[in-house]
Amino acid sequence: VASGRKERIRSLGEKSAGCPAVCKCSAAPTVCPPGVSRVADGCGCCKVCAAQLNRDCGPARPCDHHKGLECNYGNGASRSRGICRARLEGRTCEYGGRVYQNGESFRVGCKHHCTCVDGGVGCVPLCPAHVPLASPACPAPRLVKVPGRCCLQLDCRKGRAESPPGPYKQLAGRSRPAPRTGPLLSTGQRCVLQTTDWSRCSRSCGTGVSTRVSSHNARCELVKETRLCTVRPCGAPPAPRKGRRCSRTQKAPEPLRLSYGGCRSVRLYRPNYCGVCVDGGCCTPLRTRTATVLFSCPGGELVEQAVMFVRSCKCGGEDCDHLNEAALAPQRWLHGDTHKFID
Repeated sequence: VASGRKERIRSLGEKSAGCPAVCKCSAAPTVCPPGVSRVADGCGCCKVCAAQLNRDCGPARPCDHHKGLECNYGNGASRSRGICRARLEGRTCEYGGRVYQNGESFRVGCKHHCTCVDGGVGCVPLCPAHVPLASPACPAPRLVKVPGRCCLQLDCRKGRAESPPGPYKQLAGRSRPAPRTGPLLSTGQRCVLQTTDWSRCSRSCGTGVSTRVSSHNARCELVKETRLCTVRPCGAPPAPRKGRRCSRTQKAPEPLRLSYGGCRSVRLYRPNYCGVCVDGGCCTPLRTRTATVLFSCPGGELVEQAVMFVRSCKCGGEDCDHLNEAALAPQRWLHGDTHKFID
């Protein structure tokens, strides 16, 4: 095997037109631009950066299925080269006075990379959103504005250290958890574990996202963690029983596969859902657990994603309509998308 490359011999019957008998992939992981998915090539050999809307595609470079794109080979007999088109004719998006086609990507200023997906706009940030924890190499980290640069840059010079912006301020009404001492890192420094509570699910019905900030990782850095969440399916919920403020936690009527960005869970699940409150208040999860779910995507790609599972629910005095997404047209979630702009 050549140095710096990994080879895999394809099994009998696995070889298809245009695919090599022996897979040769770079040992270094493929790094894709922001907003571009890393997917398995059409031969099932290597991870490559997915082709985007109106770009050339083929077995060696498949289209970004997370954005609903597929390789259109036209009427030609050869299927070695095509153009990425939207799998289904979706709705256009209007943003900033411009109209974007379904599947089209664009930049919002210099800080966000966005994509139109069936009338909804999903964006990923291009700039760091938090200050890393102090380390021997950077004892007083802070983000500073540098002339000529769009994003804030990390400054390790000694001075007044700034607290991480956003994570604790975004969780209004919640106190910052007391730091606790964690294990020693490989560098000898002691890790201070900091973790916020999970935020509320972004949707009152259907699939949404919930986030938190935690330093419980190998590098002991504050990072944003995301999990999928479904408080209840969209539709008419069952009425609560007489004498109850909140209908008991309802199980899905039958096992089902969870969905995520065009992918489906490998296993079947029977998740619990929250019902409704007699007084019209919002019935929300009281206790939840987070589990890692394996999803199978078009093209054979396997993706692991954290998912919230409801254990019990409670009634609150507020209205679920604060999310206001149940009344919106259906939207698709992008792979690793974010919907909050921070300037």
